[in-house]
Amino acid sequence: MNILIVEDDQLLGEILRDYLLQLGHEEVLVCSRASEALEAFAQQKFDCAFIDLKLPDVDGVHVLGLLKEKDRTLPVIMMSGYPSMDATIGAMRLGASDFLTKPFTLQDLALAMERVVKERAILLENLGLKLECQAQEQLKVVNKELQRKIRFNEKLFHISRAIDETRSSDDLYAAIADLAASVAPGRRVGFFIYLPDHQRIVLIAHKGLPNGHLPKILPVSEVMIRHLLAQEKSHVRAALRSIVTASLPVSKNSGSNGFTQASEILPICSDHPRQKAASVPTASVLDEPCSFWPLWIRGELFGFLALLHEGRDRPTGGDEEALLDFLVKKAALAVENLALYESLMNNFYGILRSLVNALEAKDPYTGKHSERVTQIAVELAREMSVGETYIEILNTVGYLHDIGKIGVPDEILNKPGALTREEYEVVKKHPVIGESIIRDLGLGTDERAIIRHHHERWDGLGYPDGLAGKDIPLLARIVAVADAFDAMTSKRAYRDSLPMEKAVAELVNNRNKQFDPDVVDAFFRSLAKKESRGRHEQQRVFAGSHS
Repeated sequence: MNILIVEDDQLLGEILRDYLLQLGHEEVLVCSRASEALEAFAQQKFDCAFIDLKLPDVDGVHVLGLLKEKDRTLPVIMMSGYPSMDATIGAMRLGASDFLTKPFTLQDLALAMERVVKERAILLENLGLKLECQAQEQLKVVNKELQRKIRFNEKLFHISRAIDETRSSDDLYAAIADLAASVAPGRRVGFFIYLPDHQRIVLIAHKGLPNGHLPKILPVSEVMIRHLLAQEKSHVRAALRSIVTASLPVSKNSGSNGFTQASEILPICSDHPRQKAASVPTASVLDEPCSFWPLWIRGELFGFLALLHEGRDRPTGGDEEALLDFLVKKAALAVENLALYESLMNNFYGILRSLVNALEAKDPYTGKHSERVTQIAVELAREMSVGETYIEILNTVGYLHDIGKIGVPDEILNKPGALTREEYEVVKKHPVIGESIIRDLGLGTDERAIIRHHHERWDGLGYPDGLAGKDIPLLARIVAVADAFDAMTSKRAYRDSLPMEKAVAELVNNRNKQFDPDVVDAFFRSLAKKESRGRHEQQRVFAGSHS
């Protein structure tokens, strides 16, 4: 066959050309631009074409349309590393025979060529002396295959987008299980992380497994798990028992229901509370056949995706296996990228915290202020039940709420007396300076709002933007109360610390003025709980000393 390749990646084009020539094809022409390909197509006959979706001069789908106008029997295989749903469907509708998602293997290329050869033979035969009814039946088959490919690419696009949109490791693990369940509906799915130092696997996310159906932690053999999930294998079928090291048949001491106790599954920590173990049907689950998709990162086994089968389960189909292969490979890249991102962010936050510590170290009166404000803010957030996501933001960014004071001269920050109007205007710039410092970190609006808006007032008389009421982001309102309370109860260069009673009275007086009334109410509830705990502790100590 004479084959035309339109690919702007010179190295990839050469690899494809050499491989196709090895398969025995007569001529393979590689063009890096659409204009070159169209000129070559006008001068000679080609039996097949490979077209990259993104070309430097013309969109690949447009090139597909032009070639099909000249030869509607030409089989065309589209290629792309980032296929969009619209482009994929558009290419299929224009008559693309197949779609290869980069990176693909040479085996994928060979299989695509086999399908192309068969498709071309069918088309040429149908254009000959075949009866009209046979042509119609064949068309139905082609249309059915086309619809299957469209559904396949829709699922492929959905997986890619869902993985790309995850922003944390926990969300990613849950997404892997959810996506696997959507690819293989009706199956029970579990995603396990492998801990080689402890020789354990941990069920980190699952779908379709009722609570207690499978232990969260299982001891495994490193030799067996690495032998079973060899890196060169895409997926294997076996039972969980083949890698579990503990002897887990039904115990004679187990309940009458014949279940193994979860407490018999060795925990990672030696102080794991055995009294919390629940009865689970461990033996039966471990013996059920599974399909394993290992997740490798830089040559190391990170974990695996497991599909649990029942005797009546149909085997996974070719499309399902291909989608799960893609899911695991995409997830491996996402895990590595998230780990790198989180490491970089942690390092950067560490640098910023060091700057805050250095800033506070210059003033003995404000030492540990940011740490205390963060602690109080987290307590208020928990009291208000704002959710763990917001609490994590406060734990991370609350510490940096005054980072902008780096841009304020020391003689103003540490001035023992009252500030002049001009000096106060300089101090008021620190929220804007702080936001500018962290602006390029890619933080969300909630994180940036803490730094920029923690000096806004409920009545709109604050700074820097004069926001009022609930226009002030919630986390900034929480930090405002925590910041004010710690400032009042801490000694400063220009005044002594206020007594607790007076600081509390200031919060009451400024409720609905400077501070959000809901946050102030939460502060008093939290304070009352701490005082109650303190009294109980005193009573316990007193009772113990007189026993």
